[in-house]
Amino acid sequence: MIQKSNSTVSVNLSTIGSNIETLSTHVQDNVRIMGVVKADAYGHGATEVAEYIQPQVDAFAVNDIEEGIELREHGISKPILVFAVPEKRFVTEYRVHNLTATVSAIEHFDWLPAGTSYHLNFDTGMGRLGFLPEQVETVAELVDNNADLFCTGVYSHLATADTAGSERVIRQYKLVKKIRSYLNQELTIHIANTGGTVFYDFDQFSMVRLGIGMYGYAPGDSVIEGIQPALTWKSRLVQVKKIQATDAISYGAEWQAPQDGYIGVIPVGYEDGIKRNLSGNLTVLIGGKRYDVVGNITMNFCMVYLRSDQYSVGEKVELLFQGNTAKEWAQKVGTIPYEILTSINPKIPRTYIS
Repeated sequence: MIQKSNSTVSVNLSTIGSNIETLSTHVQDNVRIMGVVKADAYGHGATEVAEYIQPQVDAFAVNDIEEGIELREHGISKPILVFAVPEKRFVTEYRVHNLTATVSAIEHFDWLPAGTSYHLNFDTGMGRLGFLPEQVETVAELVDNNADLFCTGVYSHLATADTAGSERVIRQYKLVKKIRSYLNQELTIHIANTGGTVFYDFDQFSMVRLGIGMYGYAPGDSVIEGIQPALTWKSRLVQVKKIQATDAISYGAEWQAPQDGYIGVIPVGYEDGIKRNLSGNLTVLIGGKRYDVVGNITMNFCMVYLRSDQYSVGEKVELLFQGNTAKEWAQKVGTIPYEILTSINPKIPRTYIS
């Protein structure tokens, strides 16, 4: 894959490691940690992140089997759980690459070849994938009747653990506790995500899944003390030119210069992951000063009003940085940091600090 040269994403691996240490203070004794590195580790680079944090976690989670294979090909030896529904054409790859499948429907027992390890997924309130709790006796019987497959765990997804005090979270926890009573007590049980781990004090069972918290963000609008964003994003000015008062900028000519000054052009746009609906609501850092991005963000460029300041072509532009993180971007457009981070084009080169 040819990398883009218009900007650079920097990932501080030691920050991710430090975030795990902070989050670990909320993990109960004898409870293991699963590091969630799906979606290319939320845009941070799955193989690099997994290689660095492997000593700190007990297992990994990915979304699809291709992600799991990539980790194995880069020397990741810890258990890897694949969340997605098994695809018939790829089911033999679970055994070939020692990956753990997810069984979330009755037909999956027929799809997986003998010798495959799997975790059961129960839908206790997410309304997405998984067996319903009332199916647990049937599922337990299917587990016994498919002895050529190896059930090693049970999990569920919390729907409302972004903040403390959710009654739905408590109901989901109680359902998992009931489900566990029908199954082998030695199975790995996991339900708590970052929010469930930090904001709730219920039994964490065998394992917790740390995702967004590892990368320095709390879920929702909550705050987790002691964690820091690990990713920054920088570009540069590719053109600087004079503009006069009332000159219009970008598609639609919706923004006009309030006075004479300078416009800087940054070679990143919505193809790169800067959401178009950030137009008129985004600042960047140049020379230690904040400037407004003006006019509509385009596919490959965005423009910044430099006021009366003149910079040279090639001047560094900071896009995501402390004080202007994915959380700030997300709040401006009504989304979540997960979407901002995973929208950054994977062709943009990542550099790593450890």
